[in-house]
Amino acid sequence: MDKVFEKTRELGQALLESEAYRKMKDAEDKAMGNAEAASLMGSFLEKRSELQAMMQSENPDPGALKRLSDEMDGFQERLQMIDDIVALNDARNDFNSLIGQINQVLQFIVTGRMDEPSGGCSGNCGSCSGCN
Repeated sequence: MDKVFEKTRELGQALLESEAYRKMKDAEDKAMGNAEAASLMGSFLEKRSELQAMMQSENPDPGALKRLSDEMDGFQERLQMIDDIVALNDARNDFNSLIGQINQVLQFIVTGRMDEPSGGCSGNCGSCSGCN
């Protein structure tokens, strides 16, 4: 069992040293330094907290829930118009794709099978050039 954990630590270190992880961390740092993005994200998180608190109440007001949800959607739309946030999301998708590929390899090694994405497409274009 010690060998499994040793190899897991090695894999973790290799991930930390990967280009995909480095790009993701660089994109996170740049996005965190963007004042507009930070302000919008703070507002989004505040509305999300309000929504979560309201959802935990016994009889949440549907109108208020809709209003908060709409406000959150607006913040998300505005965030997606900021280049640093778009770059961060792309970098995160690339890193998640790498993790998914690693999981597929591990699954194949252990079970001899690979999952086929439904419809032949995983929805993440980071590892595919077919639709473009």
